[in-house]
Amino acid sequence: MERGRRQQGLARFERIALVLSGCQALGAYQAGVCAALEQGGIRPDWIAGSGIGAVTGAIVAGNPPHRRIAALRRFWQELSRLARRRAGWRRRWWSTFAGMRRLIADPEDLLPASPGQPPVAAAELCELINNAVDFGRLNSGAVRLMLGVRDFRTTAERFFDNDRDVLTADHILAAAPLAGLPPVALGGRRYGGGSAVSVAALDRAPPADTLCFVIDGYDPSPGGTSRAAREIAAMQRTHDLRRMIALLGERLPPAARREADIRRCLAEGREATMTILRLVHDDGAAGLAAKVTDYSPAALTARWRAGESDVLASLAHPRWLAPPPRLAGIVVHEVRGGVVASQR
Repeated sequence: MERGRRQQGLARFERIALVLSGCQALGAYQAGVCAALEQGGIRPDWIAGSGIGAVTGAIVAGNPPHRRIAALRRFWQELSRLARRRAGWRRRWWSTFAGMRRLIADPEDLLPASPGQPPVAAAELCELINNAVDFGRLNSGAVRLMLGVRDFRTTAERFFDNDRDVLTADHILAAAPLAGLPPVALGGRRYGGGSAVSVAALDRAPPADTLCFVIDGYDPSPGGTSRAAREIAAMQRTHDLRRMIALLGERLPPAARREADIRRCLAEGREATMTILRLVHDDGAAGLAAKVTDYSPAALTARWRAGESDVLASLAHPRWLAPPPRLAGIVVHEVRGGVVASQR
């Protein structure tokens, strides 16, 4: 009965969107969110991803619904296994080096891997992606997928989009899912060195009543200081103004609406509204650098379960299904560590 009421409330949305940011090992939280949404019968038809979110989005878009959870779970299990194997090799290497350092003229020549080195090699990650994603299905367009990337030389941001691009594993690697990966060459340009956050990509989609789940790997304060939070705030101001313009247009007499200047103003109006559920993995600021590189099974399992739990907390509050206030183009609900904040 609960699921039936939820599906009835979902019927008012023309689009269900999912925005996935980059956060390396914290991306297991995203996987838990996606698993819980699938179990709840909430299936996105528009996804924007950057960083590790590009991998998560590609797995969701590149698998039929009944295979998505298993594909996500296999990916993270294999990533954890490979990362632990490489870390073990580094520890053994360092132990051997420590015993030899007195025999070496310049021990700095044999320093262990830097903290920025990726937990797995690019070729290994590429193989994991190819095993987890059916690119024929991904490029069919059944689910719109946009990948945020950054030009390695200019740092300019752009989106690869399965609506106009044939996406491959290289496009996902270009989104810099793990720190330390080498740049990826695509179309004569190299991409890498940081990922683009994709909330603003929503404005590239045609206007439609939208339910959007924005999954933030980490944000230190309620209300948000992350880039995703800032983009949501900017979009909210713009969409609220567009909603007000549309309402004002309804009250103008027909003769006024036909004036050229008025027509140009009214063209900026939008009837469509957006409900954003922003889920934040609230794991605390202490040791954040270590957490984003912790691929141990215990840590990944805890994050996966946190994602599932936060979705359940979201769905338990039916107010997010209610239409936004008349003057609001966007309404935002935030769930942080399973706690639902006040509506904005």
